[in-house]
Amino acid sequence: MFVLEKDGSFESHIGNLDHEDFCGLEEGTWFRTRTGHWMVAFRPTKYEYILNMKRIATVVYPKDIGAILTYGNLFPGAEVLEAGSGSGALTIALSDAVGPTGHVYSYDVRQDMSDMAQTNLQGAARYPANVQFFTEDIVQNIYQSELDCVILDMPEPWHTIQKVYESLKLGGIVLSFLPTIMQVSDLVQSLKDTGEFTLINTIELMERPWDVGGRSVRPAHRMVGHTGFITTARKCQSR
Repeated sequence: MFVLEKDGSFESHIGNLDHEDFCGLEEGTWFRTRTGHWMVAFRPTKYEYILNMKRIATVVYPKDIGAILTYGNLFPGAEVLEAGSGSGALTIALSDAVGPTGHVYSYDVRQDMSDMAQTNLQGAARYPANVQFFTEDIVQNIYQSELDCVILDMPEPWHTIQKVYESLKLGGIVLSFLPTIMQVSDLVQSLKDTGEFTLINTIELMERPWDVGGRSVRPAHRMVGHTGFITTARKCQSR
């Protein structure tokens, strides 16, 4: 993956190409390198962009992003907060999901993370202006209210539960992405202890590609296994 630049050159083990060879042509065009090998050019998909973009922290994988958008009930016009901007993989997907009429409020305690997320957002999102970044710990402050969804990609989300409750609308969803099941256990217990969240649910997703060639059909030798647990809950009235 690379950005076309004037006088630029793409170099590889099967030959080189000048960037000007691509300019103005349609996607899916084939080229011969200087060593006679064929290449085909496409703009990167969101999947490819996320896995190849510059990063400081590990990105949320596409397999989890799809589930987060669905389980978080994201829609055009939604108001959503994410805590843990990271390198911006999820930020990009949230921005596209809520569209030009929605808003994403992205919090991170580290300025370098926030800066990296903003850079990657500008490179891939269709409506980057719908995202506002904050260098802030949501344990201390959340500036928004009546949110449709709060997404927590942070190591100790149970410390945020009261602030999250205050910022969500009734029926709103809190969604957490955590790497270990003991973190999930602590979070779920905190959600239960408040008595103000219900329909608590935890899932894990695996992605296994298959090699399909004629009569030879079998699972690939490598897969994207455990990356994290997705836990959701909905804000309800206190009993």
